[in-house]
Amino acid sequence: MDLKEAWKKLAQEKLSKPVAGTDEVYNSSKHPIQKLIRSFKIALGFVVFFEGAFVYLAVVMPQPIVKAAMVMMMIVYVFYFVTNYKTLNHIRTNFRMDENLSYTLQSIYDNTQQSLKFQRRSALFIYPLAATCGFFLGLSVERDVVAVLQHNSTWITLLITIAILTPISYYVAIQLERVGYGRYLEQLRGLIHQLNSQV
Repeated sequence: MDLKEAWKKLAQEKLSKPVAGTDEVYNSSKHPIQKLIRSFKIALGFVVFFEGAFVYLAVVMPQPIVKAAMVMMMIVYVFYFVTNYKTLNHIRTNFRMDENLSYTLQSIYDNTQQSLKFQRRSALFIYPLAATCGFFLGLSVERDVVAVLQHNSTWITLLITIAILTPISYYVAIQLERVGYGRYLEQLRGLIHQLNSQV
């Protein structure tokens, strides 16, 4: 029985009662779609955690410029949350048994790839901002940030910090993307190719 036949059989059966252990099977499924869903849930968890950290820092830090920097990072993480949530929601709503399987998987694959590509491009603007905010936060521990920014040497140090941290952060993010999504997208692409070859 090929994948299309198995899929049609499941769709036709439309089981009215869950089989014992269905939740366990669903949660431990090795299907790449389930793995992608789990990866996006984990990503959203990290986003919420860091958003909470930035809210806390915005409240407790006394210097207005540092508060403003934390608010900017909060906005960035809202952007990340919305982007990842939309992608997760697209996967959940489109992964249905009553649709053409090949088309469904291709739609999920394309949307996920587009979302990750968009985030990679956005990161080129966001990482310098994050480095700046972190730089201000570090300065604020022992100094008045506004006063220190009056010196040219501070701006040179900031530019060097951005120049070093941006490519490093981008590289780390790409590696995390490969671990969190890459192999499952490769598996998904393999399934799509297998289905299309059977047509």
